[in-house]
Amino acid sequence: MRKGVLFAFVGCLALQSGTALAQVQGVELIPFGGYRWSSGLSSIDGVDIDVKDAASYGVCLDARMAYNSAVELYYGHWNGDFEALSVFGPDVTGSFSRDDIMLNGIWYAVRPGATVRPYFTAGLGVAIYSAENANTTGRFAWDIGVGLRKDVNEKVGIRVDGRYMPTWVSTGTSVWCDPFYCYPVSSGEFFDQFELTGGLIIKLGGAQ
Repeated sequence: MRKGVLFAFVGCLALQSGTALAQVQGVELIPFGGYRWSSGLSSIDGVDIDVKDAASYGVCLDARMAYNSAVELYYGHWNGDFEALSVFGPDVTGSFSRDDIMLNGIWYAVRPGATVRPYFTAGLGVAIYSAENANTTGRFAWDIGVGLRKDVNEKVGIRVDGRYMPTWVSTGTSVWCDPFYCYPVSSGEFFDQFELTGGLIIKLGGAQ
């Protein structure tokens, strides 16, 4: 129930920003770098997977719009190590990467013209996981976060933000039954990541 409410909430926020694309006030390019903290996975019987924290980087393309908001195309890359602790055999170590492509909405807490503006962001997209000797796979992803931007002048600015970025990972199957029939369903858990980044805002054009 909680998962469904969160998805619906984030989807409505992203849709609201998308409908305002005709009111673009300017465009910004934002390269960024930061760090991600990761949860592990423990829903596989007999196996506990510990994922290490690691650096992240990427770039955003923001369209500033009327009504104190923006639409953001976000690309982020993360690569980290893991250790799988098993009761059935030797432990396994390795690394994998995650590439995120998100469509985010941004809502500023103060009106344009202020040099410092806090903001709220949320969006939907896809997380692409890849590793050596494994198939690349995509997962539905969403993010939600807060940040602070400072406009240095009419050409550049800086920002810092933190985001919660979970994806659902299927780790097995189970059976769910209603009064008439039983259905196979996937079981699993959220792979949670928390990201803190700093970015350089390059204003490419439009009203400042």
